[in-house]
Amino acid sequence: MRKAVLALAVLVLLSPCALAQDPLEILKKVAATYSALPKTTYDFELVEVREDLGTYHHQSEERMRIAGAFGSYRQETIPSGVLYVSDGQVRWTYNPDRNEYSKFPTNPAAGHASALSQFETAAASVKSARVLRQETLELASGPVACQVIEVEGKSANANDRIQYSPSTYWIDTSRNLVLKQSYRLTITDADRPRPSESITTTTFLKATVGQPVEESLLHFIPPADAVQVERMTFGPKSPLAGKDAPDFALQGVDGQAITRANLRGSVVLLQFDPTANDDDARFRLEMTYRSLKGNGLTAIYILPQRNQPVTGNPGYSVPVATDPGGKAAKAFGIGYKGTVLIDRLGKIAYANTSSGDAVELVFALQKAGVW
Repeated sequence: MRKAVLALAVLVLLSPCALAQDPLEILKKVAATYSALPKTTYDFELVEVREDLGTYHHQSEERMRIAGAFGSYRQETIPSGVLYVSDGQVRWTYNPDRNEYSKFPTNPAAGHASALSQFETAAASVKSARVLRQETLELASGPVACQVIEVEGKSANANDRIQYSPSTYWIDTSRNLVLKQSYRLTITDADRPRPSESITTTTFLKATVGQPVEESLLHFIPPADAVQVERMTFGPKSPLAGKDAPDFALQGVDGQAITRANLRGSVVLLQFDPTANDDDARFRLEMTYRSLKGNGLTAIYILPQRNQPVTGNPGYSVPVATDPGGKAAKAFGIGYKGTVLIDRLGKIAYANTSSGDAVELVFALQKAGVW
C-alpha cells in the first residue's frame, strides 16, 4: 500500500502540469530565445485577428510571414501586402498597392523583424504571472503541447486612459516559443460617448527555428516600374486624388442642401458612415475637426438617408448631414464607407475607401494648409 501511494505521488509529480516551471522563468527563457534569433534561422507564419467590440462590431484579419537568417530577415503581409526586407545593411520597404518602395541603412544589431520584438521583452515589466493550464495547439507541423500563462503587466499609463487586460500566452516550453497570444484593449476618452474595446489574438500556424531558410527570401529587387520614395504611405492610391471633386449634394440638419459649389474655397473633410454607428471613425473626425477648424477646416459626418441627423449631442460638435440615395458616396467611388478631403480649389486631396492611412491624411491636410 505504501509503495502504491509512493508510486502515485511520483506520477503526479511527473505530470506535465506538475512539471510546469515558474511562469516568470518561462517568460525569461522566451525572451532569451527571441533575443537570440539573429544568430540563427527561423520561419514563422501567423494570423492576427482583431475584434472591435463597439456599437459597430467588426472583425479584421491579417496574415503574416516572418523569416530570417543570421541578421537578415523578411516580414510580409500575405498574400500581397506590405513587405519589409533587411540584409543586415539595408532595410527595404515595399508597398505593392502603390508600387512604391524605400531603402535606408539599417542597424545590423536589430537583426530580426519588428513583429517579433515584443517577445524579447516578455519578462519585462511583469506585475504578476500564473500558469492557467496546459493546452495543445495544432500547427502545420502537428500538435504542440503548450503551457498557457496569464501575464499582467505594470501599467505605463499615468492617466489610465488606455487599459490593457492581462495577456494570455500559449508557450511551447520545449522550444520557448510563443504560439498564441491574446489580450483586450480598452480606450476611454472624456469626449467619447463610450469606451472603445477590442480583442487581439495572434496565432502562429508555423514556427521553426534552426531550419534552412530559402536565401532568395532575404533579398529584394524592386520591380522595374516601382517608384522609390523618401516617405512611405500605405493603403491603395486612390485614382481620384488630384482630380476635380464630382458634383454632389448632401442634406444638412436644417434641411438645406450642402453642395460642392457652396463648399468651394474651403478645405472639406467628408466622413461617410453607412452604419451610422462607427464610434471610432466619428471620434477621429471630431478630434480632427476640433483641432483644425481654427485653421479653416470644414468637416462633415455623413449618414445614410434613413438616419435623421440631429443636433445637441454634447459629445460631438462636427456637423452632420445625410446622403440622399447614397449618390454622393457613389460619386466618390465609395461602396461602403470612406473619407474624402477636398482642397480649396475643389480638388480631391485624399480619398480612402478602405482602412486608409492616417499618416497620408495628415500629409494631405498639411498640403491643403490647415495642419
